[in-house]
Amino acid sequence: MKQAALAAKRFLALVAGAILYHSRAHRWLLRRRAVIVLFHRVDDRYARDPITRGWQDFRRFLRFFRRFFHVVTLAELLRRLEQGEPIDRCLVITFDDGYRDNHAAGTALADAGLPACFFITTDFIESNRVPWWDAEAGIPSEWMTWDQVRALRDAGFEIGAHTCNHVDLGKVHGSESDAEIRGSKGRLEGELGARVTFFSFPYGRRDNFTEDNRLRVRASGFAACLSAHGGTVTPETHRYALPRIPISQWLASPYHFGLEVIRGRSTAASRPSEPEPPRYTST
Repeated sequence: MKQAALAAKRFLALVAGAILYHSRAHRWLLRRRAVIVLFHRVDDRYARDPITRGWQDFRRFLRFFRRFFHVVTLAELLRRLEQGEPIDRCLVITFDDGYRDNHAAGTALADAGLPACFFITTDFIESNRVPWWDAEAGIPSEWMTWDQVRALRDAGFEIGAHTCNHVDLGKVHGSESDAEIRGSKGRLEGELGARVTFFSFPYGRRDNFTEDNRLRVRASGFAACLSAHGGTVTPETHRYALPRIPISQWLASPYHFGLEVIRGRSTAASRPSEPEPPRYTST
């Protein structure tokens, strides 16, 4: 009974979203608002996993983004915010963690002519690490090589840091925080031979990041810090508290996503795509 009610609710959200976007009402409803979206893994084998979307589904979202939003780089969004320029319907695409399929996602994005920013957990790259959320789901973790990360950079995509070990920065403090924040920046800059100025904190909920660690991110030379707890960007949004909307399994379609954006709901708060961190510090 509950499943049927949930399915009906998602279908109605799809229909309502389609009406709002095809009628162009979204242009008025999204004035002075930008969106940053978050993907993790694109893989048909694990399409039911909370942080995974299938390839057909992923391409469907890309077409929706191109049709109804102005897809820009993260740097361009920040420039517009700094200069006081309009951000209406701007959308930034991001990925977290560094899964191997992200390299192929870069090809799909390039084919669609869309930019994106890939946030890398540096100690996962070229490793056999299986983070706890994949272990619990029985999914073998597959990570990019450094050559693949460099290929994304060479293709024009932005690269950002996501700590070294995907630690919970709501629990990690002091020198350990510095090692994770500065360490990931230093490793990326060494591997890429270029400055890395964007940071996203793991897990992404409000309680997964302390104000002290936000200051440490800023002191480390990052120009922006991104979360994953949902919400949209407005001209008043602080660059070290940029919200993102995870493209989670709760979102039945791009139009469902579009409706959630218009409603201003924090989709991650009620239907998270980021796994809840364990009570102990993951290293």
